[in-house]
Amino acid sequence: MMALNMKKGLGPRPSRRGPSVRDSGLLTAGLGMFIVLAAAGSDLPAAAARSVGSQQPLQHEVSVVLKLVHVYVTDKKGRPVEDLALDDFSATDDGRPVKLTEFERHVLLARSEQAEPPPPAGPQAVEKTPEATRKFFLFFDFAYNTPRGIAKAKRAALHFLETTVRPGDEVGILTYSMLKGVVVHEYLTKDHAKVREVVNAVGRKDVAGRAHEIEEQYWLQVQEPLPGDRGGGAGAVERNLEAQREESKRIAQTFIFKLTALAKALRYVPGQKHFLLFSTGVPSSIIYGSQAGNPSGPSASPASRARTKFDPGDRLLIGQNEQMYKEFGASGCAFYAFDTRESAKDASLFAYDDYTFQTGSRSVAATQGVFQDSTNIFRDERTTGKNSLERLTAVTGGRYFSNIARYEKNLGQVQELTGTFYVLGYYTGETSDGRYHEVKVEVRRKDCRVRAQAGYFNPKPFREFTDLEKRLHLYDLALNERSFSGLAVRFPMTALAYSAGQGMRVEMVARVPGDVTAKFTGERVEYVALVFDAKSDIRDVRRTETDPRPGRGQAVVFASGADLEPGDYTCRLVIRDLDSGTGAAGSARVFVRAKPAGALSLGTPLLLTDGAGCASIDAGAARSRGGVRWREAYPFDRTLYTPAAGEVSSLAARVLAVVPYSGSDDASDDVSFSAGLIEAATGRAVPAAAVPLGRNWTASSRSVTLEVPLAGLAPGRYILYVGAEDGRTKAKAHAQTALVIKAE
Repeated sequence: MMALNMKKGLGPRPSRRGPSVRDSGLLTAGLGMFIVLAAAGSDLPAAAARSVGSQQPLQHEVSVVLKLVHVYVTDKKGRPVEDLALDDFSATDDGRPVKLTEFERHVLLARSEQAEPPPPAGPQAVEKTPEATRKFFLFFDFAYNTPRGIAKAKRAALHFLETTVRPGDEVGILTYSMLKGVVVHEYLTKDHAKVREVVNAVGRKDVAGRAHEIEEQYWLQVQEPLPGDRGGGAGAVERNLEAQREESKRIAQTFIFKLTALAKALRYVPGQKHFLLFSTGVPSSIIYGSQAGNPSGPSASPASRARTKFDPGDRLLIGQNEQMYKEFGASGCAFYAFDTRESAKDASLFAYDDYTFQTGSRSVAATQGVFQDSTNIFRDERTTGKNSLERLTAVTGGRYFSNIARYEKNLGQVQELTGTFYVLGYYTGETSDGRYHEVKVEVRRKDCRVRAQAGYFNPKPFREFTDLEKRLHLYDLALNERSFSGLAVRFPMTALAYSAGQGMRVEMVARVPGDVTAKFTGERVEYVALVFDAKSDIRDVRRTETDPRPGRGQAVVFASGADLEPGDYTCRLVIRDLDSGTGAAGSARVFVRAKPAGALSLGTPLLLTDGAGCASIDAGAARSRGGVRWREAYPFDRTLYTPAAGEVSSLAARVLAVVPYSGSDDASDDVSFSAGLIEAATGRAVPAAAVPLGRNWTASSRSVTLEVPLAGLAPGRYILYVGAEDGRTKAKAHAQTALVIKAE
């Protein structure tokens, strides 16, 4: 479910993350994780606008929001229904009927399908939109799984990426293990090549648990009379199994707690989330109990009654498990469970006999139990996770698939079930209190089954977020292309590549304006700097935390550096108020060239403008491996100038460019410099005269400061080229950087 936020008295606010402007240019409504998209009051229905205008001050922030609900409709045979119109739907919010004002239909064909879907029915219908975004999480469960099951799951996941996922789909990867809990390996991304790399890296080393085996052994033993404990015999075996079973319950409870926390954290991720869960499931008898033997009846012998055991289940685990199911359903998560036991029922002709002989609980000559359950050639489903997986898929509106070996056919059904859906929208009030709203959607047409998000949660203060929720919030800001590109609060940033002696170094430099720092109203603000290589792998992460109160409203210059090999890199800085959750971000790309041995080379120009008064934050290491700090490579008077980070006001008469260089061994340093501008939009050369203002020499670095006049330049984007020539060796070099002239 998504929301379009209109806050009283604040006026329009641009989107910090806009996954859908009708997903295909039709519905303007998107909500980032814990973030809202604002609209002007005139865009709201008149009644909603009057409601906003008449609101009195409340203890909590109240908004009028557009709620979007993803709805999946199938017929009685389970086939998607593709020809419904807005009038076919009705909905309630906490039992109150709502007026549906927005409508979308999406029909996404599988890659192998060539035929076009049926034409839209009625004027309200929306044409097929292949760009519509679906969200998938590939979830590998290591706690309840086997090495063979994980191998099958990997093949299924790769097949899913090759045949089912469309370019517009976002895919993430999660794993669960007893030691690490829930791990987010890849957040929602359209970079499917990166997702494929992560799937290939999923290994068997995290497979653990095997609680279902303990559970099966436990109930098999219950059915066989055991001799007394004679010096640690069968009685000791029984006590040991009881202890192991209690440990299995603890493992199951931890599993439930961790997944419940995940479900709660996903409340604020907009839209429907589809989970492809690869697991054997939690043995249902651990939670809901079971019964062995024949406690009563005319045919029940005293021996059979002695072997009877009834376990009513663990009431605490039952409640916690059911709550986990409900949390996923309320968070808009549909589970498609792939049972990795090969089949829903594993043939086990001799499991009972093998186990009881091995434990010494009976002999071949025993008269009791030799042929017990001889007609039951399948394992008892109560000791497997089949029922748990079925229950999870039923509550969340997904589907259970019993045999992982049939993943090709089953994934085709996932495509069919998720590829046709409707988006319904309605306006409602919203308070920042975290309260849950139950949503019900019905279809007037007969014999239709509706699957939709069970409800939604109002936003809550960021300070009340759990650690997992805060991590997902950071992932969304830092890694999600959709969130990042739509972020409202942004700032200029540049990335500098220069020779640091023995290697190359990249320094990201951001100038955070005072109007951005003024938005951070809390007592703690974190700066997270990330460097991504051409494969989108993270090469460096730096984090620092500050108290923003002394410099609130004052511009901040942030710098962070890393030693990197030649290649193409993207630098990203995310700033987050740890009290309010307000976020801001900047990004810049840089290409690192290999340092030519002994030849003339230039570093990326650093642009400076007149003015001072900026606070300074440096999150990088004190020195690079070559011993050259960025402040040494780019020296300037910080009482007179400040980094422009690529953006300069159109009122500025000039800009300074500090350019580090190396490779000239001549003590006279006979290197001349020139500069030029190119209009980025047209490629037209713009005359520019670069005037050297001075050079700076140290034992480890050299740099020149050039003055570039800006008079007469129209606002727009330019490329500043700096050229250099060694007068003695005639070697030449060049460097470039982006220059944005902002209209004032």
